[in-house]
Amino acid sequence: MSYFFFDLFSAAFYACLLQNFIFTGGYGASEAIRMSAKPKNLFPLSVFIVYFSTLTSVICRLLELNPRISALEALYHNILFYAVLCVLYLITLVIVLVLKAPKRVVRRVGIAAFNTLVLSVPFINYRAGFNLVGAIGSGIGAGIAFVLAVLLINIGLQKLEQNTSIPRHFKGTPAIFIYVSLLSLGFMALTGRSIFI
Repeated sequence: MSYFFFDLFSAAFYACLLQNFIFTGGYGASEAIRMSAKPKNLFPLSVFIVYFSTLTSVICRLLELNPRISALEALYHNILFYAVLCVLYLITLVIVLVLKAPKRVVRRVGIAAFNTLVLSVPFINYRAGFNLVGAIGSGIGAGIAFVLAVLLINIGLQKLEQNTSIPRHFKGTPAIFIYVSLLSLGFMALTGRSIFI
């Protein structure tokens, strides 16, 4: 049992901090920047991102246990991963519509499901060779990484708005991109990889 939690925690920690997919890979970065301007919507969207990234990871990992599927070429793995996500999205959408959820919830389901962060998690798990527990941890860690990224970008936005010494031409979007780039360099340093590879 302790092995299960260690594996789960280490995969989540790896996905959240050491390999923060938003800052080191750019996955979901545009949505994180957009969401940082309105953090009140962060919790519902993050829940859906964790839901989709975790379930997609688990289902894809279970499919990989089939020898015929694991022997497929990379192109067919890509198609399979996208198909799993589309089916999961449709099932979730039907459930949300049957429960008569507000339109904003339906919109968040679509934004979360087809976020590049969610699309990338099964591929990263496949390349990393995570087992089922690692795939769950990676999905949860990706969602936590999204929350962390939005909160860090939000803090930066507040500081940038208060800074009066920023030249007029760098205010707004250019300053945000420079700030996010510096955050990305910091997280890239945690991975130990060179940015020039």
